[in-house]
This record gives sequence, C-alpha cells and structure tokens, in this order.
Amino acid sequence: MRTLLWKELRENIVWAVLVMLALGGAEIYVLHHLRYFELVELNFNDGVTLCKRPFLIVTMFGCAMAGLALGLLQVLPDLKRDRWAALLHRPLPRGRFFWGKALAGVLLYFLAAGAPFLFCVWQAATPGHFNAPFVPAMACPALADLVTGLSYYFAALVIGLQGGSVLLRGLPFFAALHASFFALHEKLFRVAVESSLAMSLALCLAGWGAIHLRESLGGRPWLGRIAFLIVAFYGACGFGDLLETTGELAGRMGILKFSVWEVLDNGVPVREDYVDEVLVSATDSTGQSFADPKYHPDRVRGHLLGMNVATSYVGDPHGWRRPRYQSFYRESNHLLYAYQPYSHPRLEQWFHIYDNPRCIGVLPVEKRVFAQLGADGFASPDSKVQPFSESDIVDQTGGDILVIATPQSLRFAHLATQQVVPVALPAAAPIYGMCHTWASIANGSVDFKGVAFGKAMAVYDVNAQLVALLPYHQDVDRWGSISLGVLSTMDRFILRYEPSMWMDWKTRKSMTNYVEMMDSKGNVLASYTLPPPPLHENPPLRSTFVADRLRTPTFFFGEMLYRRLGAALGSSRLRAALEKQLGPDWPNTWLSGEALMLVALVLSIVTFFWARRAQLPPRTVWAWTLGVFALGLPGLLMFWLAGERPRTVTCPSCSRRRRIDAAQCGHCGASWPARPPDDTLIIDGTSTPLPAGAA
Repeated sequence: MRTLLWKELRENIVWAVLVMLALGGAEIYVLHHLRYFELVELNFNDGVTLCKRPFLIVTMFGCAMAGLALGLLQVLPDLKRDRWAALLHRPLPRGRFFWGKALAGVLLYFLAAGAPFLFCVWQAATPGHFNAPFVPAMACPALADLVTGLSYYFAALVIGLQGGSVLLRGLPFFAALHASFFALHEKLFRVAVESSLAMSLALCLAGWGAIHLRESLGGRPWLGRIAFLIVAFYGACGFGDLLETTGELAGRMGILKFSVWEVLDNGVPVREDYVDEVLVSATDSTGQSFADPKYHPDRVRGHLLGMNVATSYVGDPHGWRRPRYQSFYRESNHLLYAYQPYSHPRLEQWFHIYDNPRCIGVLPVEKRVFAQLGADGFASPDSKVQPFSESDIVDQTGGDILVIATPQSLRFAHLATQQVVPVALPAAAPIYGMCHTWASIANGSVDFKGVAFGKAMAVYDVNAQLVALLPYHQDVDRWGSISLGVLSTMDRFILRYEPSMWMDWKTRKSMTNYVEMMDSKGNVLASYTLPPPPLHENPPLRSTFVADRLRTPTFFFGEMLYRRLGAALGSSRLRAALEKQLGPDWPNTWLSGEALMLVALVLSIVTFFWARRAQLPPRTVWAWTLGVFALGLPGLLMFWLAGERPRTVTCPSCSRRRRIDAAQCGHCGASWPARPPDDTLIIDGTSTPLPAGAA
C-alpha cells in the first residue's frame, strides 16, 4: 500500500501543483479585485471578502473542475490495456489497489484546492488586507464548495473505472452536479456539507465496486452495487436539475399579473398594474389616470416616494412574534451589515456584527479596526464590549449617528466623537421599530429616521434632531404595519397603514390600506383609503411545473413527514415550512402530489412490462416495479441505464427472444435443439464394437 501511495503521489504531484497555481491565482485575483478600479471598495452588495460573489463563483466552479481533472488524470493513463493489466496482476487485492489510489488522490485534491482556500482565509482574517472585519463564518461558503469538489474527484474515478455506455458512465458526473445544486440552494451550511460528504462516500464506494468488475454489477461486492444504484439515482436527479435550470428560459405557463399600491413624490397614492412584469397602468385611489405626464405608466416609477416599514405590528395583545427566517449561509448579510457604504470618500466605515451583536468601525484606507460599539458604549478594538440584546435595534440616521433603541429607551451614538447620548422619549414607551427614509432633492437626498411608538411616529433628521411627531389616526391593532415617507419639501410626512402581520394572509389581502399626509405638528392634510388590489396571478414556470410533477414520491411525502416530525420536536424552521406548504401553498401541494402519484403509477406499469419483456426473474420484476413507483422518473432512468438484463437470442421454435442462460424458452417452453453432428465432433455419441483381436 505504501509503495502504491508513493507511486500515485509521485506521478500526479505535478498536476496537483498546476491546478493549485491556477485555482489559487483566480481566487486571489477576484478576492482583491476592486470594483470600478476604485482605490477603496465600499460597495458591499456583492458580499464581503470571502462571501463576494465573484470569489464564490471561482470556488464553486474551480473546486469542481479541480476534483474532476485530478481524478481523470489519475485514472485514465492507467486504463491503457498493458498498463492496466500489469497493475492488476500485482500481488495486491483490487480493493486495496483502489483505496491506495483514492487516498493519494484525496491528498492531492486538498493540496490543489485546499491550499488556496486556506491562504485566502488567512488573508481575510489578517488585518491590513481588506477594509472589512472578518467573521469566521465567512469561510463557510468556500468550505462547502471545497467539500463538494471532493465528490467530483470520486465521480471522475467512477467515470474512468465504470464500463458500459456513455450515458451510464456519465451518471456519476450528474450525481456530483446534483450535490452542487443542493449545496448552492441549501440555506444551512451544515446540511450542505453533510450532503456533499454523503455523495462523496456513495461515489467512493461505487468506484471501489467498479474496480472489481467494470462491465457488470453482478460480480461486484453488494455494497458497491448499492452505492452505484444510489449514484445512478442521484445522477438522474442531477440531469433533471440541469434541465430545470435551462428550462426556466421557456417562461411561465400563463400571464403574470399583479397590482401594488405606491405613493408618488407629491404624497398621492398610485395603483400600479403589471402584466408580465410590464407596468401597463397607473391610477389614483378613485381609479382615474393622472393628468400630469410624469405620472404616466412609462415614467411614474421615477417619481415614487421612498418609504420603508418601521414596524409590522404595534402592540402585543395577540402574542404574535415575527418568524425567524433561515438565513442563507452563502451570503454575508446574515453575518454583518455595512452602514451607509455609498458615501465617497469615506474615512471610516461601521459594520453591525450579528454574531455576538456589536458594531465595529474600520478605517478603509488603513484597512484596520479602530473602535467598537456595544450596549455599554464605545471601546477600543482589543476591549471586550457588552453585546446588544435581541430586542435592541441599531440603525443609522444616514449621517454619522447610530440610533440605538431598546423597548424602553433611545440613544444616539455619535461616531465622530464616539459618544453615546441618551434621548428623552417623545412618546410613551415601548418602541416597536425603526425605519430609514429619505427626501429626494435636486442635488441628491436627505436622510431621516422614523421611530415607531405605540401612539405616534417620531421623525429625526440626520443630526438626530426631532423634526416631527406624527400621531396615528387608524386602528393600529389591525393596521399596525406602518411605513414612513418624507416629501421633498421636508415639511410634509406620509404614513401608510397596512394590515398587521398577526392576522392571517387571506384576511390581510382583503383589507383596505390607508395613507395620510401630515405636517410636522401632526395635523392631517390629506387622507386616502386604498381598496385592496386584486390578488396576484402568478402562474408557475413551465420547467417548475413539470419538475414538481416528476419529483420522487418518496422524497415528496418524506419531506412532509420530516417537517411534521421536526415541528413536533420544536423546530420553528420546519414548522414555518410546513405551515407554508399546508397553508398558502396547499392547492399547489395537492395538485403536485396527485400528479406525481399518477406519473409514478404509469411509470411503474411501464417498468413492469419492460422487465417482463426482458425476462427478468419474477422477484426482480416486482422489485424494480415497486422501486420505480417509489422513486418516479429517476427510478425508471435507473432501470434503463443501470438495471442489468440477461442476454437474449431468437428462439428457433417460436422466433421470440429467449434468455441465453435458460434451458427452456420462457414463451413456448422449448428446449435448446441438439447440435447436428459434423466433422468437428471428436466423439459422435455412438458406440462401435472393437474388431476381433484388438487389444
């Protein structure tokens, strides 16, 4: 084993080094690349350091290509006839021969793909390289790509070792591709890594089985046969993922229609009607079109008022809490948030860190942390600060002031002087939320901050000065989702009331909305009642519609059972997913389940007659039939590509196909005909008496 391991490392180390240099160069370039060639990159929409989208594109494709290339370069040269025979005739079991190659390949892969990853993590974690703080979880997306690339390495081994048709040998690649799709769309890092490791294990065992017997599954160890069938199933799923992704270009199965209420820059509500994402009409609350040309459908979106929701629920008599949606591990906005990163030039940049919640100040030019802000105030970079609690809200007014709100208090943190100033509450506590809004002016915009209390909305300017206190004039128990806007004159304020989130979705969609224009003293200057817009018509994509009805029945119903069990055990994430599936999505869930069961039944019948025609044993026929019924279309593809069928020839008696290894024809029951005597027979089966006197 040691000799084999050394041989594989010696022969393939050059390829690993070349892959390491190519992949490492690409990762380092995109990690340090400055957008628009600016001196300091302060636009964090594409992610922060290790979560930058260009960097993750390189790691996703680069690790997959590295694993696939190293696996093929390791196994294909050995498949030459004389060399392969010489290798297999060594006094070493084939299984140990495979494990020696695989162990060497894994070491080479982690050298080629892991070394650049570790170098990039070191650079991101070391001060002086980037203008953003480092959070260890930033390394998770690239680490998931690194683990997923391992499945491509084992897929390459199976591709090289497996015999048969091109389609059959391509299934391992599509199985690894399915692992990539899953890791790309899964929200939890742990689940993404576990699925990639499980796929790598299945591909590894499939390759171990293939080295025992390349052409047939029958002579392989039972574990290798099972692993290859699993690989074949997920290979069919990966091919389906690819078809579904490319099929999104086919469009929807109907016309997308929806209507929304917005507010114009003069404070008047406007209803926008969209057809196939094209704005076709803009009308006021009475249904009339606007006379002003700038509010016509072709220009109205450039004259909308900037508004944000300050609170989705005022009061707590219903015990409702906003559900926590699972964050996506591949995005940096669940780890940290950059406050106002668009002002240039910017001498300092502040970030809100969600893990151990606190704020960190960075000097972009020097690329180092210079201060921290916690619940107990400002501190030096090396000091330990008290983190904010879950009920604290920290946001920026738009200038150099951070607003820190707890349910019972309000403080302004002045970043320039690093001082925290308590502010007397202008209305009765508690505070239910905050929002940022802005007034558009000729030279840009002016920022404002809205703080939602139980009876009124307080509005602060960029210097943290109270400019208005706007009392509510609606029943905020039912219309407690409140948005704030400021007109360009900066002395007119807009409050929009929408249904509170504690009510169910159907009730909210049937309720009216309200819009009020007020002055700085809270006097209502205009009030509008907005009827509920028609429900959205959102037909599914053609590819999604087909994919939902060709899913695996076992996975479809198994996922529902898994969510039900998880909800019973206290998982809020699985409970929210189950409520959505059985609530608003129930019509689509029912139609999809009904359709896929019908499709699975039809496919199982096809499999039954196909297996009978192939003259498989009755137990095998029923096993494949039930397997296809449980697995759906991927199961049928497994039977087509990976299911072994006996060789058949034409029966001399009935002219139908019969198994070559059966003594009697399965159709007519005839035996094989006796071979006619000819001159090639040494013994013709007859006895001849010896002549007299013969010894």
